[in-house]
Amino acid sequence: MPSVIGLLEAREKGIREEVARLRAALDEAERALQRLVDARVTVTEVLAEEPAVVPESLPQRAVAGSTVPHRTEGMTASVLAVDYQHIVG
Repeated sequence: MPSVIGLLEAREKGIREEVARLRAALDEAERALQRLVDARVTVTEVLAEEPAVVPESLPQRAVAGSTVPHRTEGMTASVLAVDYQHIVG
């Protein structure tokens, strides 16, 4: 039969290991929380900036790897990226 002191020491060791595991989980949760706080601050700062003004009368030309620009009246394939122009052609 194990001694009472041995049983207490084993239980203490188990509890210390559990505390270490919980501290590691708490540290990870705090890092995740800080990343969310940082992201919220960054988004708030970006949204507070004045938006860049783009003249609506000029269609923007796409570049290789970009998305296709929104279609407007009178738009030709020349506003598409070169790869898309080859497909249309």
